[in-house]
Amino acid sequence: MTIKQIQFVARSACRVFQDEDRGRQIWSLTLPVAELPQGLPYGPNARNADLGAKPAKAMLETLKTEPENFIYYNNGIMLVVDALAAKRVDGGDFLIRLKYFEPDFEEEDFLGHGVLNGGHTYKAVIHALHGEHKRGEAYPNAENACVQVVIAVGIEEEQVASISRARNLSKAVPDYALKNLEGEWQVIEQYLPAKYRKNVIFKPDEFQDDSDALSAYTVVDLVQRLALFNNRIFDFRKDKHPITAYTGKGTLVRKWNSSEYEEILPLLPDILWFEEKVMEAHEQLNGQSSSGGKVVISKVSGCSNKPSQLITGRQYDLTVAPPFIMPVLAAFRIVIKDGKWIRHKEELWEKYGLMLVDRLWESYKAEGRSSAAIFGRSKSTWSTLTNAIAMQFIKI
Repeated sequence: MTIKQIQFVARSACRVFQDEDRGRQIWSLTLPVAELPQGLPYGPNARNADLGAKPAKAMLETLKTEPENFIYYNNGIMLVVDALAAKRVDGGDFLIRLKYFEPDFEEEDFLGHGVLNGGHTYKAVIHALHGEHKRGEAYPNAENACVQVVIAVGIEEEQVASISRARNLSKAVPDYALKNLEGEWQVIEQYLPAKYRKNVIFKPDEFQDDSDALSAYTVVDLVQRLALFNNRIFDFRKDKHPITAYTGKGTLVRKWNSSEYEEILPLLPDILWFEEKVMEAHEQLNGQSSSGGKVVISKVSGCSNKPSQLITGRQYDLTVAPPFIMPVLAAFRIVIKDGKWIRHKEELWEKYGLMLVDRLWESYKAEGRSSAAIFGRSKSTWSTLTNAIAMQFIKI
């Protein structure tokens, strides 16, 4: 953990609240935007700020055209710091000294201090004053604006996430972002291969400044895939199937409990590998004759001939709707025992993979080629593939 100290001048400073034991305090400051310190971290903020977002664009327009009204139009910024000292100086202004902590790179448990709310405001102001502007973009009078800054002092580490969660609920912050703030996804990050990390966002706008990041998926998609293989929650012996992974993945996020996934989490790289194999099988079987006739996948409900890309970054020439992938993946949950595959994953795929994909299309045709949504919600879709292994091929 790194201790940072900064100082700046505010036009007004008032301690508006403090606990009876004088431990925690809330201060309200008004300062010219030119005094706003650069480089404050966003660690405790539930979402990353995005200059392309509608609120940020409106703020930049105000800073450009009527900066004197910025303080009236804007909700301000909230910071959380370790300590604050305010001293009146000549002219009636206040010299403000702040001390805050930044977590070290490998220190994952502490969110750190910094911008807890109002991240779009902070980023818009810093961009207007100090950012790299596009041709024709200018904020000649932005320094005339003032901003209101609320500072929470002496907040214990475990309270930072709770305060940020509450302060950010005025906007629709996704559940997965709030879970990320609480550190729920650290265990998933631990098992997600580093080469795939840039393809998955754990809070909104996470990779906005990284042109190489793909970010087509969120951590919700990882939870969804882990649930497909979770025989503890969806016990095939009790005829329970992870249909919720298709119909209500948000529910999986809200009910997330890492202890229920502890055996499955280490298998995450393999799970993503199985998804690749399923897509390979779809490409292989696309338009081929089978016992039930020909299936052109790109013409099936929910599918198309548009290219698609998986979490691994692997690209395919067609898009396959989730109901034609998830039940196949879910069938493999029964070949997991005590957190391990009963055989090498390559051997399991060789024995059951193409058979399961072919069986899926047979089931689809047998059910009258219904819509993808109906097919995905049908319990028989899932049980047919699960039983193809459980009853006909192996005994567990």
